[in-house]
Amino acid sequence: MSNIEYGDVKLNFRFRTFQEGDEKGIIKTYMAAFCKSRICEPMTPEFWNWKYGPIRPYYDPEGYQVCEYKKKIVGTIQCTLRTMKFNGVQYKVAGIDDVSTCPILEKRGIAGQLMRNAISFMEKREVDLSVLTADPKGHAQRLYERLGYTEKTYISFGAKLISVWGTIKNFTILTPLAIPMRLYGTFKAEKAMLKYKGDAKIRILGKNQEDFRQKLNKNYHTFYSFDDYSPDYWKWYHINRPQSHRSIVVAAKEDGIIKAGGVITKSYLLVVNTKKFNPVFVLTEFFVEKDFRKKGLGSYLLNQLERIARKEGVGIIITLFHGRNMKFRKFLKKMGYLTMDKSVMQMIKPISERAKALFKRNKGKKFVWKVPFEQLGY
Repeated sequence: MSNIEYGDVKLNFRFRTFQEGDEKGIIKTYMAAFCKSRICEPMTPEFWNWKYGPIRPYYDPEGYQVCEYKKKIVGTIQCTLRTMKFNGVQYKVAGIDDVSTCPILEKRGIAGQLMRNAISFMEKREVDLSVLTADPKGHAQRLYERLGYTEKTYISFGAKLISVWGTIKNFTILTPLAIPMRLYGTFKAEKAMLKYKGDAKIRILGKNQEDFRQKLNKNYHTFYSFDDYSPDYWKWYHINRPQSHRSIVVAAKEDGIIKAGGVITKSYLLVVNTKKFNPVFVLTEFFVEKDFRKKGLGSYLLNQLERIARKEGVGIIITLFHGRNMKFRKFLKKMGYLTMDKSVMQMIKPISERAKALFKRNKGKKFVWKVPFEQLGY
């Protein structure tokens, strides 16, 4: 039990770890915190249970913290475990997800205490570092900085309208922009796209994605920091997702060998309390083998991913990428995507001595990172 004074009022909050049956209250608090007055990714019981339930690799529900007030959940945080590589070295990482406070109880110390509880959990689990994402202009950034999340890297945003009808049907709020945005994207892509003349065949992969995973990991090693997908983590994240949030894994093969690949993952956006879940596809993975770059294969592959998304009835593809990944930004613009700088910010708290030494050595250096989409809520 924790007594927090607010003005002349003393509020009795109870902080505890996750218990079976908390899911409903956690989802309700999340939706109230994020989806009443802004664009957000809505949460459903099915998606929550997939993302935070027992099938998750490194499952540890003691990292899930809640705050109760009058026997109702009014604050939540999910602290999840996984690994990431920095400069080729693997580190144990704790992700901070879905820090939520009931709007009428904001700024009364709930989020701060939940964060401190999560940090204590990380220390017990001997985590190297913690990662979270935050709005660069949001008030929560100051809280995270006070708690030691002082390392920052910015993430940019890209979007393309790929179907007028899909947008009007599923994203009604954008109807006035549907035709001009579609024409803009088509014009840009056709004007700048290299004509691919190779023999690569596009294949949608089933559950046998081991070659794809290995090839993807190999290509991601060019980034300073990246998710090095283990077989279990890949299976959980891209194969065993709920059907409503499924990933479509696509390979470009030449002579049966993967030369490029991409993944589009279905998600939803809720815009300013419209009460409608608007489906989108997120470009979550993309690579082209070094010897096949600048030959039009990347443009051809992305064009095919967009075609698949249109057949699924979705009107918009979005993606997020590291702010310093100028090659990918240029590629997206060439393909007719609209981009936005510094839409979100990744914040890192080094915990172990080796993680602290890593960030001390690299202070001021500029690297390109692979954006961890799972950390962004997808």
